[in-house]
Formats: sequence, C-alpha cells, structure tokens
Amino acid sequence: RGSVLSEYEAPGTVRLYENADSLVSGGRAGTLSRLEEIIEFCKAQGYSEVALAYCYSMEKEAVKLKKIFEKNSLAVSSCRCTINGIKESDISPSLKGGVNCNPIGQALDLNSGSADLVIEMGLCLGHDILFHKYLEKPFTVFAVKDRVYHHNPLAALEEIKE
Repeated sequence: RGSVLSEYEAPGTVRLYENADSLVSGGRAGTLSRLEEIIEFCKAQGYSEVALAYCYSMEKEAVKLKKIFEKNSLAVSSCRCTINGIKESDISPSLKGGVNCNPIGQALDLNSGSADLVIEMGLCLGHDILFHKYLEKPFTVFAVKDRVYHHNPLAALEEIKE
C-alpha cells in the first residue's frame, strides 16, 4: 500500500487524479458523455492540444471529432493508421496485402508532436497493443473497434445468459 501511495507523489499525478475524480464525484457520474468528459478533463488539466490516433475506417468520425475539439478551443493534430504507406509484406514476407496499418509509426509520429493528450479511436486489436507499447504520451480511448457490435463491445455481454 505504501509503495502505491508513493507513486501518487509524482509531479502532476494528484492533480490528474483529482481532475478525473471531478468528472464523476458529487453525483456527476453518468451525466457526461465520454466526449464531454474528455473535453472537460482537457480544460481542467490545462491542455491546449490533442492528437487523434485513428483507423482509416473511422475517417468521417475523426473529422467530426476534430471539429468538436476545435470548437472547444483545443488544437488538434491527427495520425491515421496507414501513415507512411507501409505494406504488410514490408513488415512480414508471409503477408501479401497492400498498404496496411502502421501502429508503431503512428506512435512515433505522435511522440514527436506537441499534443498534451492522445485520443485513440478504432485501432484494431493487436495494433492497439503495439501502439500503446510505443506511445510515450498520455492517452485515452474514445472508441474501440468492434465491427460486429458497432464499436460497442459491451453489447457482446448482453447476449450471454448466466
């Protein structure tokens, strides 16, 4: 317990925790959408720029999200999964497809940028793991990819009878 509590002494950690708590404390839980929470959290943290890391299949949604963040006084940079035009066969000779996702390239590109927070949207399973492994900035997930349940993976649990 003591070693965990000492981790909260790192610079900025208590403030981040308090700002996160303010989104759900005092009866606020369930009153804000995930998007509203992200915007309010960014303001509380004093963030001025966010970056979107998104899948090309969510291009339209990424454009909408960018506009919403800009309307809320946040500068926005973005990085699509197909950055650098790397082919699957460049990564592994056993893969024969065309241009494919480049989650490591996405992370490295965003690491070199000035965004305060990275917002992930719809990266494929496995690609998201590589992205997280190489990303050196704070991030949150806006949407996970779930093609079957329209990006709502909790819906799979509704079908399970206990």
